[in-house]
Amino acid sequence: MNNTDNVSFVNAALETQKAFAVWREPQASKVKQISCTADKIIKLYTAASLDAVKGFVFAPFQISRNFPIYVIPFNCTDNHLLAVNNKTTVSSSHTEYSDDLQAAKELHAGQMELFMGAFAERKIKKAVLSRNQKVSGYGINQMPALFNKLCSEFINSFVYMVYIPDAGFWVGATPELLFKTNNGTASTVSLAGTQKFKEGITWGKKEQVEQELVTEHIRSVLGKFDIYNFETIGPETVKTGELAHIKTTLNFPKEKIAGRFGEFIENLHPTPAICGLPVNKSLELILKTENYDRTYYCGFLGSFDSSQQTDLYVNLRCLQAFNDSVVLYAGGGITPDSDTEKEWEETCMKMQNLEAILKDI
Repeated sequence: MNNTDNVSFVNAALETQKAFAVWREPQASKVKQISCTADKIIKLYTAASLDAVKGFVFAPFQISRNFPIYVIPFNCTDNHLLAVNNKTTVSSSHTEYSDDLQAAKELHAGQMELFMGAFAERKIKKAVLSRNQKVSGYGINQMPALFNKLCSEFINSFVYMVYIPDAGFWVGATPELLFKTNNGTASTVSLAGTQKFKEGITWGKKEQVEQELVTEHIRSVLGKFDIYNFETIGPETVKTGELAHIKTTLNFPKEKIAGRFGEFIENLHPTPAICGLPVNKSLELILKTENYDRTYYCGFLGSFDSSQQTDLYVNLRCLQAFNDSVVLYAGGGITPDSDTEKEWEETCMKMQNLEAILKDI
């Protein structure tokens, strides 16, 4: 699908308030698309319910009545293209957006202090602190071009463009696999640590510990399903755009969770990579400390079909688009060894990685 096709498809869906998804799997050349009318969208309120559906999944960080899992069913695609409608409005009142960078930095520093205190008091090993940033001058009209640019520059990422009337318009290029099946194998990934990519890259103790905490959690989830015979690949350095991360892949027989994919995902999400460890304590700290609702940032998305193939990714390196602005999202894993200034710079680096591409389209 070229940029002209993207524009036509997106405008046609927006004009009639259809839900749609356009996506490209990592290292794939083919772009896939799906759309449906609002009355055909499936809403789920537990991840365990996923086994009953087949479609493109768009799930929030925390599933609730206000933020359900949306599924665009595979059997209702309607790609009929209509005329462009310039009166389309995409808006959301779910959360607050920051556009004052200095105020955001001061707030982030204060939140870091609260996190550090909680580590000692509540024995939290890691918690993820995130923020958002509003950028004016861009909007939904640029999103098809952004999607194409992300496809060419983020070869190893899952690139997507999604619109759900009640959830908004989202675009991203996420490097983090949540859950995948391929023939008889199921896979999940532990991903943590971030720095600018360079040859001969090395990782400090903080990043290595952070990544191992995520891997440790995934092993514990596998143990709940009596999965002890699994293949571990890594840890290894992977490049996504201009950034690098530490990655460990865990593969196991798909038959071990046959009929229970949704239950497995429910135990896996949210992972310590986007929440912390212990998960419940770090989630409580996040909800108490962050000054906005993540909604679908740090949720998961992708194709789900338990009888065929499933490819779900964590919603990172993303933005939410409106008519005249976009909102960027980024976060970082905080541990007792974290440095406040470096953690702030990490969120800036992640946002700039996406904003730089926006400026280039």
